Amino acid sequence: MVTSSTTMPNNGRIIQNIIQGCDLVMSHITHLYHLSALDFINTSTFPGMAPWLPSYTASDMIDGSSTLGSTLVVHYVEALEKRRKMHTAGALFSGRQPIQNAMVPGGATTLFSSTMPADAVTTDYDQFGPYNATTTVSKFKSLLNNVRSWINTTYIPDVVAVATVYGGTTAGAGFWGQGIGCGNLLSYGDYPVDAAGTLAIKGGLSQMAGPLLAFDQANIKEYVTGSYYNYGVLDAAGLHPFDGKTTPNMNAGLKTGGYSWIKAPRYHIGGATTPTVCEVGPLARMVNTYLSTNQIPANDTVPGGSNLIGGGTYDVTALVTTALGLVSQGAANLISALGRHAARALEAKYIADLMAGGGTDGWVDQLTADNSCYTYKRIPKQISTGYGLTEAPRGALGHWIKIEGRKVAKYQCVVPSTWNFSPSSDGVDAGAVEMALEGSTIGGDATSQIINILRLVHPFDCCIACAVHVVNPEGKETLKFAIGPDGRPANIEVKE
Repeated sequence: MVTSSTTMPNNGRIIQNIIQGCDLVMSHITHLYHLSALDFINTSTFPGMAPWLPSYTASDMIDGSSTLGSTLVVHYVEALEKRRKMHTAGALFSGRQPIQNAMVPGGATTLFSSTMPADAVTTDYDQFGPYNATTTVSKFKSLLNNVRSWINTTYIPDVVAVATVYGGTTAGAGFWGQGIGCGNLLSYGDYPVDAAGTLAIKGGLSQMAGPLLAFDQANIKEYVTGSYYNYGVLDAAGLHPFDGKTTPNMNAGLKTGGYSWIKAPRYHIGGATTPTVCEVGPLARMVNTYLSTNQIPANDTVPGGSNLIGGGTYDVTALVTTALGLVSQGAANLISALGRHAARALEAKYIADLMAGGGTDGWVDQLTADNSCYTYKRIPKQISTGYGLTEAPRGALGHWIKIEGRKVAKYQCVVPSTWNFSPSSDGVDAGAVEMALEGSTIGGDATSQIINILRLVHPFDCCIACAVHVVNPEGKETLKFAIGPDGRPANIEVKE
């Protein structure tokens, strides 16, 4: 989390990084195998059951019974185990994964103590904890090193194999040249590696992999011209999240120009008047870190496992260069549909390697038993405002808050899918995903068009609510209505 680290104990900072890092690695593995794999594999000969049905079959899909297809299906199943291992590794510090509640302002509520009992059966990773510090670190490394080796030998090679089928080895060919999008890559940065707040994942804005520009949250505005929300006379002006409003236009069909229940966040470079459409996510993070001159080295060595780039330390430039060399692409080709899959896999490796290191130099090795993990901070009584910026697996996530009388008076969020799936903010500039679809080749028949649109959209890893619930102040649900394909309310259900 991007915040002041001066009052947070080192243990708290590191444990926050580890909890969040485990969730990121789990999420990235899930994305390729369980959310995107069916875009590329023909499963029509598989048993007529989930997850193989329902599905569409395009002529250019990898035959599920071929060597590559059957291998990917085996890895689909293996990935379920790796997800569990990452959840278990994170839960060693958070108490439970997912939906952990150990991370709090000021650090973590974790007990990292030398006096906690050890697990008598140290290989039983599903045995409940907490454990003493030595056992916790031992279990964590064993789980993470297993996944790190799998990332090197399976996850990244699978991305390379799929990229070779759908992009060949010619720079910019196939899906290396599709889904380019806006090319403006925004990241807040994350994973502070010291008390000074030096970040492993860099923040900033780059344009088509150009120079990395500094980021300032004050330059964010959300627009609602293309959204089913109202700012009144300020609709066209946009509002900073501190001033933001979330006032839905319940007569959605009557708003001229409205076509989405998503706002349109935009960034004003250097405070400029003109808003800039931005993409957030693993691609933005890896490109911006690649462009940084102050990269944090990770360690490729996996004790008892397989390395990817020869073992030892590496930086993101070396990692990206090595990986792109396997598919004969340059850094600029990362800004594409296949590049987003590649960036996600490389980031999973980078963060996993930072957590565990090569044996004695990972984040987990920097923890000190019996030291504080948390610094208490009283909620201010006076009127106060603040914001928190972090990098969720899907991308840049920001929360802005106003407190009055120790109570929340106002709260606004700008989430990754709001950045990426936003509508036009002025009737002219489309959002990042819309721009990625514009000008892309999607085929001539309906099935190919459906599949190719999925191949362009899925790499953004959308997280958009499929239904809206209305509740009263007591929490009782009063209305439930689904949102139809046209963005308008449908199937309204009245609750008694």
